[in-house]
Amino acid sequence: MSFIKILDLKVFCEQALVKEGMREKYASLVAFVLSETDAYGIHSHGTKNLHNYIRKFRAGGMNIQAEPVVIKSDAIAVIDAQNTLGMIPSVKAMTLASEQAEKCGISLVTVKNSNHFGAAGVYANIAAKNGLIGFVCSNVDPNMTVPGARGMVIGNNPIAFALPALSMPSIFLDIALSNVASLKVVQARQDGKNVPSTWIVDKDGLPTTDPSRYPEEGAMQPMAAHKGYGLSVLVEVLTGILSGSATSVEGDIVSWIFELDQPNNVSHTFIAINPKQFGVADIASRAQRLAECLWQMPKAKGSKRIYVPGEIEWERHKKAEQEGIALPGDVEASLQGLADELNIDLPLYT
Repeated sequence: MSFIKILDLKVFCEQALVKEGMREKYASLVAFVLSETDAYGIHSHGTKNLHNYIRKFRAGGMNIQAEPVVIKSDAIAVIDAQNTLGMIPSVKAMTLASEQAEKCGISLVTVKNSNHFGAAGVYANIAAKNGLIGFVCSNVDPNMTVPGARGMVIGNNPIAFALPALSMPSIFLDIALSNVASLKVVQARQDGKNVPSTWIVDKDGLPTTDPSRYPEEGAMQPMAAHKGYGLSVLVEVLTGILSGSATSVEGDIVSWIFELDQPNNVSHTFIAINPKQFGVADIASRAQRLAECLWQMPKAKGSKRIYVPGEIEWERHKKAEQEGIALPGDVEASLQGLADELNIDLPLYT
């Protein structure tokens, strides 16, 4: 297995994006999100996707030169992403929400006409780093079924939250509302492996372990059946409907990866909450107490440890800072292919 330093990975991503024509300031934002995601160990949403983002630029499905347009007021804002890569308006949106929450107590910023934004937790942690509570959600292309239906009905719309803590930078959660992320099914298909029967359904709406026909046939299964379905509808309300843009149910959002020449057309929402405005002077201490209560709970037979949300990711991040990011084979192959194509050095080590 090969390793790469976090900073070296970020620099590589910046160089690749700039070479494709992206402005340096935006290439830096995208590179930060992607390298940070890999440092968390969430490789399905990190630098592995960079090559496909670039392919989408080249195919005309994304505007690499777009400048997001911000329409803002004191506590709310709408950003028109102008079909640029989703990381760019997303960092801008949570940064803006955090600034406004300092003054207003709570701020909500929606983004429309956007593309895949990677891992939602990175943006929630922007708020947490500023001493705030962050919430993020996004709609995506329809890839999930719902109870009683067959086929792809709605997106497995991701959600994330984060708040500052003491023994680690934040408590945070980043999940899709299907039982597993869609990209993991795609990876299993590429690897020729079966998947658990709780991941997808076949063309008849029945559970299957065979991903070989996904996404041409079948769909993801919602997390906790009707509960994941209901939460996905909520995300559609907070993103597509609230921003006056598309929802996954209405057929106006397409796959960012399987239809490279078409705009993805997704929407995101970012909420920042200032605990001090609600009388909570030290949110990190309260979060730490919450974590300690959870850690001290009676453990199941055979269990040695209880984790709080985000704890595993921060442990991986700390290890990546010390030892470098351990790149899975498919991530290394994707990055090396891009490095060879663009004639850029990829400083790996073993």
